[in-house]
Amino acid sequence: MEKMTTILTKLKLIVFLAICMAVIALILLQLPENQQGKVILLSNTDSEDKYSMSATLMHAKGVGPHPAAVLLHGCYGVSNKHHQWSKTLNEWGYTTLIVDSFSYLGIKDICTADDKIWQQFNQRRPKDALVALNYLQSLSEVNPDNIVLFGWSYGGAITLKVLEQNFATKKQGYSAGIAFYPSCWQYQQYLMSGKQYKANVPVRILMGQDDEWTQPIHCQQLLNNSKADSQQQLWTFTGAYHNFDDQQQRYQLLNNVRRESKQQPWGSVRVGYNKQAHLDAQAAVREFLNNNLSEQNKD
Repeated sequence: MEKMTTILTKLKLIVFLAICMAVIALILLQLPENQQGKVILLSNTDSEDKYSMSATLMHAKGVGPHPAAVLLHGCYGVSNKHHQWSKTLNEWGYTTLIVDSFSYLGIKDICTADDKIWQQFNQRRPKDALVALNYLQSLSEVNPDNIVLFGWSYGGAITLKVLEQNFATKKQGYSAGIAFYPSCWQYQQYLMSGKQYKANVPVRILMGQDDEWTQPIHCQQLLNNSKADSQQQLWTFTGAYHNFDDQQQRYQLLNNVRRESKQQPWGSVRVGYNKQAHLDAQAAVREFLNNNLSEQNKD
């Protein structure tokens, strides 16, 4: 009898452990993919505005020196999307640096922050991009003359500003830029002070045709106002909303977010992943990079 009880106890334990393992496996499957890369601390050493921020450095495959890319997040901060794009760029031969303008300050996002907070970051984030550029140019694995600036949403608007100014303290500035669904309306309202837009390097804006949060019409107006040439292009993707390239972004309606309107500055917008638009965007980005960087970095 005791032997039977021992066997039953062991069987219960085995079943319990099996259930635990299954639960753990299910949880792991639902977690975001582990990100690779080295988290570093970058510092702005400007005597009038010293501060630090974190960034993630991810290395290109193969022997360098490599072209490189700086990635700027939107108002929600760094997400899995930025790491996935970074990995894609690594596979294409690019060293990447994902700049995190928020977490070192203890900030999760500023999507619903007041105008004062936005104005502070409007002034600070172009400096973040410059600090990141100078850091990459200091690395032996990077070709300092071939560094591209990427930005998403709010980061896309900052990208447009940086590419217009496009200066570095000692070395050459960015070679080209990619802006995913930037708020061109916001750029005009808060950053441009009425000036016409003209980037100093090739720039491509990629947007969902049905984007309600940052509307393509404003970017079209921005480029038309500047008498855009082949160096400044807007590409839109049919049936795609904001955040169409984020594989973890389910289709949903976001309520009470900032919108591109002075009359109704807060409202609801649709967002969601679009696989075809994502694939088309990857092809468009690769073609753009191949056409606008040095011959040695083309496929």
